[in-house]
Amino acid sequence: MSIQKEIEFKNLLEKEEFDRLCSAFSISPQDFQAQTNTYFDTANHQLRDSLMGFRLRVVGERNELTLKAPTDNVHTMMETTHLISAIERDKILRNHSINPRIYCEFQQLPELLLAFGSLRTERAELSFQGGLLVFDRSEYLGITDYEVEYEVSDVGSGQQSFDDLLKLHQIPKRQTLKKIARFMKAARS
Repeated sequence: MSIQKEIEFKNLLEKEEFDRLCSAFSISPQDFQAQTNTYFDTANHQLRDSLMGFRLRVVGERNELTLKAPTDNVHTMMETTHLISAIERDKILRNHSINPRIYCEFQQLPELLLAFGSLRTERAELSFQGGLLVFDRSEYLGITDYEVEYEVSDVGSGQQSFDDLLKLHQIPKRQTLKKIARFMKAARS
């Protein structure tokens, strides 16, 4: 189990902006790794309504259950992650549901969470000014979107570096929802 504070800045991109940024940072197609997030909530969306998210992320042979909960800063979430086996992963995906309470770190959650869909992301990462710069191309519900994320340990300097990056590459700041929120918005449409 790991618990960490995640501080990130994100901006949706047009495909041309994404390609331009990848070129500027010498990101090639081979630098991308696939991951699939399956999102869970109660039937009446208790987690969403509490601004929380619960997912199963599969990256290669690594399987992570992660609870994201808000903090007092809009750019910061508390992430609690528990690694599970391939057998556990397969059972969860086959049943389209999970009882998160079988894991000690998720005791505060409801007994039953239902899978409401998956989002596949091709991700490339690189170190940048003391943080991690992330390039994501995501596909879900017939939609493809592109974003750049910047994960840092300090809100102030991270915000400045991210703003400077967008300005340097002439990319407008866009109100950007988290992936789970974008997925849910598309699912309701």
